[in-house]
Amino acid sequence: MKMTPFTIFFRISWLITIISILFIDTNNSIMVYSIICILLILTCITVIRALESRNQWRRMIEDGDVEVKDKISFD
Repeated sequence: MKMTPFTIFFRISWLITIISILFIDTNNSIMVYSIICILLILTCITVIRALESRNQWRRMIEDGDVEVKDKISFD
């Protein structure tokens, strides 16, 4: 499976953020607010990517590329 450069960067960003959370100085408000901002940005990107993936799967199911069309309802 080939990953795009954005996917690699995105995954590394999550890893660095999680490691940063472990070593954050809670007395330094700049560090705390910057980690919170980075988490919000990464979370927004994750939600957008999940919604786009869902839409791609729906298109594949409607086109008949996937065999589970009768088993899934979008109600």
